[in-house]
Amino acid sequence: MPRPRGQRGQIKRHGANWIFVYYLNGKRTHVVLAPFSVYPFRNPEQVREKFVDRINKLLRPVNAEVPSAAMIDGLLTVEKYIDQVYWARCEQRQLLEGANHMEPSTIHGYRKIYQKHVAGKPVAAIQINRFTTMDGQNWLDSLPQRLSHKTHMRVRAFLSGVFTTALQSNVISGVNPMDSTKAGGLSKGRKESDLTPRELKIRESNSHAYEHAEIAFMLDKLPEPARTICAVAAFTGLTRSEIPALKWSDYKDGEINVSRKKWRGHIGAPKTEAREAAVPVAPLLQEILAKYKASKSFPPVADGWIFYGQKEKKPIDMDNLSRRDIPQFINGAWYGWHSFRRGLGTRLSDMGMSATNIQSILRHANISTTQGHYIFPNQEKAKSGLKKLTETVRKTYGVKV
Repeated sequence: MPRPRGQRGQIKRHGANWIFVYYLNGKRTHVVLAPFSVYPFRNPEQVREKFVDRINKLLRPVNAEVPSAAMIDGLLTVEKYIDQVYWARCEQRQLLEGANHMEPSTIHGYRKIYQKHVAGKPVAAIQINRFTTMDGQNWLDSLPQRLSHKTHMRVRAFLSGVFTTALQSNVISGVNPMDSTKAGGLSKGRKESDLTPRELKIRESNSHAYEHAEIAFMLDKLPEPARTICAVAAFTGLTRSEIPALKWSDYKDGEINVSRKKWRGHIGAPKTEAREAAVPVAPLLQEILAKYKASKSFPPVADGWIFYGQKEKKPIDMDNLSRRDIPQFINGAWYGWHSFRRGLGTRLSDMGMSATNIQSILRHANISTTQGHYIFPNQEKAKSGLKKLTETVRKTYGVKV
């Protein structure tokens, strides 16, 4: 659908005068604005700036009947609004910096939600400026309730973001119709008996933290570059998007400075300001990196990438590496890249490091993230602590059974 445009008119020099040309009732007409001798500008836009109030007054009745872009967008269905307007706004935000920036991976996730839960569904056929909270709730209730509550929340957040964009563009007015809706889904997750083998593996991976023995086994069995990449993940806690974007210039004075990240073919800034903090490199990892750098199989490349594909010399694909070059060497005992990060936080905690220091190594903006998701409870230590508590109470207070 073409975007409606009101008249802007044209300013030109005609003889000794500047004139303003526009259309009134379908007929071309003009008005003399001023003598050229008084305003000897080279650019007609300078004249427009001088006479902007008069020009607006001339065009106001002409453009009054022209519907605005917001009015036209409001007539679109939810599906057409998302296709024609919302994705374009997402692409614009991808180019912005700061709080309004949107990651390519975020847009990719939104597109998956849209294709699976919105496109072609009854909710998509509703005119966007007539969408109500009841429509939103009915849509949420129609989603498969066997999905987790977190999934329902993500789906709800997507459509809420669509209406936020519509509000910001005056396509709709009032409040976001998704604000008062409630997401459903299973709060405790689905039973293991209802999960496919792939879903079981994903669930297991999401709750796994690599042990020292698992890391040692990988370093013994994996070929390069998988061996050194896993060592970096295990001893620094860098993510699968940060590791392939590392350059040798980022590693100096016993520290790695994270300056960028990679998602598919996109190279961008780190996720948060906290992620830009320097990460100390353990002595063992320093030795592993030195041996890797000296290897004739992976000589330095022009762009300085530490880990790169052999054909195009571009940052290595971590997904291909984890699918093709790792599981076969470790008997399939692979739980994903993030298990290194969880493992580092948990093992450092087991060794007595404070949560604050672990937070600085993992570069979390909030310590609650470190404590809630990256330090797993140690059952053996819990049992030992309860045993010690029992002995202390008995000896000190003489408690008898």
